[in-house]
Formats: sequence, C-alpha cells, structure tokens
Amino acid sequence: MPKLRNPFRRAYTPNQIVALNVGRARALRGWTQEQAAEALAPYLGTKWSNASFSAVERSIRGTRVKQFSADELVALARGFDLPLGWFFLPPPPGEDAGLHAPDAGINGTDPRLLLDIVLGTDDNREPWHTALLDYAAQTARQHGTTRNATVDAKRIDADTTALAELRAAAELRHAFGDLTEARDVLLRFADLLAELDHKPHQATPAGRRRKPAT
Repeated sequence: MPKLRNPFRRAYTPNQIVALNVGRARALRGWTQEQAAEALAPYLGTKWSNASFSAVERSIRGTRVKQFSADELVALARGFDLPLGWFFLPPPPGEDAGLHAPDAGINGTDPRLLLDIVLGTDDNREPWHTALLDYAAQTARQHGTTRNATVDAKRIDADTTALAELRAAAELRHAFGDLTEARDVLLRFADLLAELDHKPHQATPAGRRRKPAT
C-alpha cells in the first residue's frame, strides 16, 4: 500500500537546507565543530565559535534560521572541499519534507526542485553551457593561447553531460530507491515488450463477428 502523504509536513527554507547539509558535510569529514570551524576560518575570514556553529546546525529545527550569504556558501564549499551543490542536497526522502517557497503552499513544494536548480534541466542547461564555452574562449584569448580553450571546451562538454546524467540518475534513484533495482526493472520491461512484440496477433476469422460484450 503506498505511503500516504503527510498533510502537515514540514517545509524547509533554502537556508535551512544549507544548515542541514553543513551538518552532513561535517559528519562526512568526521570533524568536530571545533575542527570544522578551523577548516572554514581561512575562507570565512573569521572563526565560528562552537556556540555559533551549534546555532547554524540547530537552525534546521529552530525558529532562528541562519541566513547564509553567497560569500559564506563559497567559504563552505572551499572549507569542506565539496561542490557548492552539496549544500543544496534535498532532505532525506524519509522525512517527507517540502521546500518552502513563496509560490508554494503551506506544505512547500517538491524538494527535488533543488536538483533542477543545481544541476539544471534539459530546457535550461544550454545557455549555461554556451556561456561557459564563451568564458573559456575569452580566457584563452586573454592569455594568448588556443590550446587551453580547446582543453577547457572539452572539459565543459564533459562536465555538462555529466550533470545531465547525474540529474537522470537522481530521478531514477528517487523512483526506484536503487539504480541496480531500476536497471533490473527496466530490463524486465524490455524483455516483456520484446516477448509481446514477437507473439503472433490473434486475428478474428473472416466472416465471424465478435460477440458484443455483455
């Protein structure tokens, strides 16, 4: 039986999502709050106290939510040595939490929207791809070399393709829970379709009319 959606589920703001993922990053690195503060200090320009760090991580549940600036997001990415997108990972599906947004209702919108924002979609990724290629070309001209532009262009093509594949993988994992399971299900569907396609169609003999359904 499918799990019923909680009509009163919690909706996290983007800042609360970042706070959640600061905790995830610290757990990933195996750092205490003191160690994390030390790692972040060179990039923040100041060292968070243990109380400040606790307040940041508690803001996922509390009423006082830390408002992260773009400068702090860049510092988090550098200090934890993680891509910026890490800090916008949606909450675990088991929480059944929504993403708070002004255009969403009281329960928030689907937090997978964050994947569209971070990884892009097939509809909006192309302008970014083009802008990155243009940036690589401008950088190469500034340094008087075209070799770097070629290398950068190949890297940009590979990276944007990887983002599209990562987005697709995230959708499959959300739908099936495990990519191996998704592959097995899709292979079974493919086998079933092939079997049905090769079965002879049963035609109604000429001159015989089908009986109307009763």
